[in-house]
Amino acid sequence: MRETFHAMLVLVAVLFFGAAEFCSGRNTSFSCIEGERESLLKFKLCFNDLSNMLSSWKGNDCCEWRGVGCDKNSGHVVSLQLRGSIYDQPQLYLIDDVEEVVSNLLKLRYLEHLDLSGNDVNSSLIPPSFGLMKQLRYLNLSSMNFKGRIPSELGNLTRLRVLDLVDYYGGALKVDDDIQWISHLSAVQKLGMSGVNLSHASSNLFQVFGMLSSLSWLSLSDCGLKNSHLTSHSHLLNLTFLENIQHLDISRNSFHGSIPIFLQNMTSLTFLDMSGVNLSLAPSNLFQVLGMLPSLSWLSLSDCSLKNSHLPSHSNPLNFTFLENIQHFDISHNSFHGPVPIFLQNMTSLTVLSLLYNQLSGSIPDSIKQLSKLESIDLSGNQLNGSIPDSIGQLSKLESMYLSGNQLSGSIPYSMGQLSKLESMDLSHNQLSGSIPDSIGQLSKLESMDLSLNKLSGSIPGSIGQLSKLESIYLYSNHLNGSIPDSISQLSKLESIYLFDNQLSGSILNSIGQLSKLGIIDLSHNQLSGSIPDSIGQLSELGSIYLNGNQLSGSIPDSIGQLSELRSIYLYDNQLNGSIPDSIGQLSKLEVIHLCCNQLSGSIPNSIGQLSNLRYLRFSSNKLNGVLPNSINKLSNLKALLVSHNSLEGVISEAHFANLFKLIVLDIGSNNLNCEMKYNWRPPLDLAYIYMGSCKFGTGFPEWLSLLKTISLIDLSNASISGPLPESIGYMLPKLQGLFLTDNLLNGSIPKSLCNSKYLLFLDLSKNMFFGSIPNCWKNDQSFNFIDLSSNNLSGLFPNTMWQFSSLYVLHLSNNSLHGELHVELKNLTSLMILDLGENKFSGNLASIVGGEIDNHGLKVLRLRGNLVSGYIPLELCSFSQLRILDLAENNLTGRIPHCFTNFSTMVNATSMDTVNNAIYSDQTYLMEVVKGRYLEYKRKTLALQISIDLSSNNLIGPIPEEVIFLKYLHSLNLSYNHLSGKIPEKIGQMENLESLDFSQNGLSGMIPNSMSSLTKLSHLNLSYNNLSGPIPTGYQLQTLEDPFIYIGNPQLCGAPLLKNCSNDALPPTTTNFKDNDDDALKRMWFYIIVMSGFAIGFWGVVGTLILVKSWRYAYFQWVDDVKHWILVVITLKVARFKKMFNGNLDD
Repeated sequence: MRETFHAMLVLVAVLFFGAAEFCSGRNTSFSCIEGERESLLKFKLCFNDLSNMLSSWKGNDCCEWRGVGCDKNSGHVVSLQLRGSIYDQPQLYLIDDVEEVVSNLLKLRYLEHLDLSGNDVNSSLIPPSFGLMKQLRYLNLSSMNFKGRIPSELGNLTRLRVLDLVDYYGGALKVDDDIQWISHLSAVQKLGMSGVNLSHASSNLFQVFGMLSSLSWLSLSDCGLKNSHLTSHSHLLNLTFLENIQHLDISRNSFHGSIPIFLQNMTSLTFLDMSGVNLSLAPSNLFQVLGMLPSLSWLSLSDCSLKNSHLPSHSNPLNFTFLENIQHFDISHNSFHGPVPIFLQNMTSLTVLSLLYNQLSGSIPDSIKQLSKLESIDLSGNQLNGSIPDSIGQLSKLESMYLSGNQLSGSIPYSMGQLSKLESMDLSHNQLSGSIPDSIGQLSKLESMDLSLNKLSGSIPGSIGQLSKLESIYLYSNHLNGSIPDSISQLSKLESIYLFDNQLSGSILNSIGQLSKLGIIDLSHNQLSGSIPDSIGQLSELGSIYLNGNQLSGSIPDSIGQLSELRSIYLYDNQLNGSIPDSIGQLSKLEVIHLCCNQLSGSIPNSIGQLSNLRYLRFSSNKLNGVLPNSINKLSNLKALLVSHNSLEGVISEAHFANLFKLIVLDIGSNNLNCEMKYNWRPPLDLAYIYMGSCKFGTGFPEWLSLLKTISLIDLSNASISGPLPESIGYMLPKLQGLFLTDNLLNGSIPKSLCNSKYLLFLDLSKNMFFGSIPNCWKNDQSFNFIDLSSNNLSGLFPNTMWQFSSLYVLHLSNNSLHGELHVELKNLTSLMILDLGENKFSGNLASIVGGEIDNHGLKVLRLRGNLVSGYIPLELCSFSQLRILDLAENNLTGRIPHCFTNFSTMVNATSMDTVNNAIYSDQTYLMEVVKGRYLEYKRKTLALQISIDLSSNNLIGPIPEEVIFLKYLHSLNLSYNHLSGKIPEKIGQMENLESLDFSQNGLSGMIPNSMSSLTKLSHLNLSYNNLSGPIPTGYQLQTLEDPFIYIGNPQLCGAPLLKNCSNDALPPTTTNFKDNDDDALKRMWFYIIVMSGFAIGFWGVVGTLILVKSWRYAYFQWVDDVKHWILVVITLKVARFKKMFNGNLDD
């Protein structure tokens, strides 16, 4: 009895103290087990912790560490959740043996939950020892960069509920033919094997899965499965397995034909993803079969090669239950065409609808409002047209709307402002017009708005400032105008703003500094003016700034140096002035700086050398002066240095490039620099493009260039380089694509090794002193685009091997001493646009040069001036319809001018004036033309605009063709020094763009047409030495041409600016009609009688007196003699002055 009493007393005491402890809230859980803590620390040492995920793994209580879960009663580690990043950089990177990792995990004997997904084990094999962790219920090894065979020992983990081996690296993991181990996972409910290569697995794969009676979630996307894996043994599948599956992903496999027949028995299936499976051969009742799945709510058939024949129709209607159940419906990336399917309006439970990238046309149906539960709609990438229906505003639950890449027109409906839950809106790449509705400001939850690539106009509404959650604005490539609204500065969460390629004006907001989270701002290609606000320095998270292509002025603010996160800055094509701020050197993360084409002055700051991450620097086309700072050599990551077209001076030496090991582009040309590299300098070996034109070397061809085996382009134009080119240059520079050495002092012969430059596209050796013949060893596998050997001392015959360059655009050989009979094989030069063989001694018949079968109709310039070409002008010449410059002057051409010049469509019709390719009329392209009586050099844009015909100094005969008046876009016409006859075309005034006209030294007769006074652009005219007669027309432009030499040699001409006045008989016929009646005849008769009487009286009154009075006669003849001497003196002085003027004009 006493023992019973004592026992009861002890029990009461225990209960009392236990209750007291419970009521006091004292913690009774165990702390971390020391042995397990040590195992975790050893586990940590196996990895490089890239993101400090394990930084909390210190101290004694491992149960408090991040990712570690312990049993509250025993203190044993039961859970490790160390999920990394699947798509970004992994958080843990294996630096030890993966077996060591597992050996440490095995010491955690009570571990049930293990998640290491999204980390990187550096392509290790999955250790079989994982199979010893039999206590595991959850194992996630997905996206860990494992490779090789999945060990069958994983089949020992019979307690597993979840096994996730999804391989986002794609195909690195595989399963062999033996797959029976999978059937041992009897408790598994969720099995993820997407991305695992199962193509070699046994054909009874699904029968093995069918043995997993608890399985409800199966993911087999992108596993290389074939039809045999589905059809073989499908009749033996466990019915319980089929009924249990709720989630099935078999997308991105190699199935084809119809859908698997066993799907019909998956009565619990709610999720089915078959995207990327070829179902083009599936029967037309595809959707009816799927409609038999009573629980299905999530369906994706994206990219399945489906066509309209697969869609439900009146003959194949859909199950009404199916229509009501489906919540997620994705049939994107197929070949559906025609209007939006009508059955969609009955899918009233839809929350997600995706039809993107089909060929749907027609308008968005108004019935879309019936999908009242819709949260996301994607109709992008179709051919939908018409306007966006107002009813879209009734989709009150819509969170995302994507309608981009269609042909939608009209304005954005005002009702769009009713979508109060909308977070993302993309209407880009359509033809929407009108203004952005003010109601856009009501979308209080909007985070991303994309209205780019439309035709929207008007100003940006001020209500945009009400979108307090907005993070991204895309309004680029529209017609928006006006200023940027001040309210934008209220968008405190804004991270990116793209407004480029509009017509926005005004200045950049001073309040822009309030957008503290802004990472990217692109306002380029607008009409913004004013200065860059100093407040821009407050954008502490700004990574990229694009303000190029505006009209910004003023200096670059010094505050720009405060943008510590800035990686790229584009300010080119503005009117910025002042110096580059020294604070630019504080931008330690800067990678790109582009300040080209402004008016910046001063020197390049020495602080530029502090930009250790800089990859691209472009300061070209400014007014910078001073020297190139030596600190530039500290930019060890620099790949492109472009400072050309400035006024930099001083010496450039190898010291500037000492550490630029990554330099690819070097552009320091068009400055006042002296290049003094040592002969043994070793340049950066990655250099691919060198532009050092106008940099004075004063030496021979630089030897260090031979070290650049990967160089693609060399431009040493106007660099005072002398001597011969290395004979082996073609072998020294095997990758060379462009060689520009124009305007130097090079001599010797052109190296034959250039014929072996397989990749050479551009060759410019013009304006040097090369002599000898042009090599005739060119290969048919060379693909030249541009050859210029003009203005040298070359002689010999034309190299026939040059006629095989079908890709040649430009050929200049002018101003040499080449000779021989020319046979131009234009039919082979199918790409030729400029052919200049002028100022040589070529002979031959013009008909054989440009006649015959011609497939080339793209020739724009044909210049044979100053040769010995003979024969007539062939009609085949007129087949070059795009000809802009025709210069056949100073040859021996005979015959008449053809009447077919109206075929030159560029000279006739403005619509035919195509945009000249910049690659053809490049900086290196030039042409010498005689215009307005003097030689002019045309380059680049001026050459592209010039349209002229010059047939002067030949032996052409016959009249000027009347058809010439239709060449109304011709700028210059010169037919001088020929034997042309007949009249000047009466309607020559229709050639309204003529600036220069020369018909001198011919045999033209008749009157100068009155219409010539309509040539309002004419600034040079020469009609001298013809047989023209009558008065010179007056009015308009001709009144400004006062030089009498314009008309000299036409003795029958009269009127200003000639001193010869026109008599009444010389006046042109009047257009007024007179009636010849007797009264007029009588008046004329009396007029003649009175005139004759007056003449007789005046004549005899003077002559008779001189005969009768001797003293008067002597005085009169003395006066006549004095006048004669005076006139001779005046004439002599005038002639001397005219000769001086004439010779001066010729010299000009």
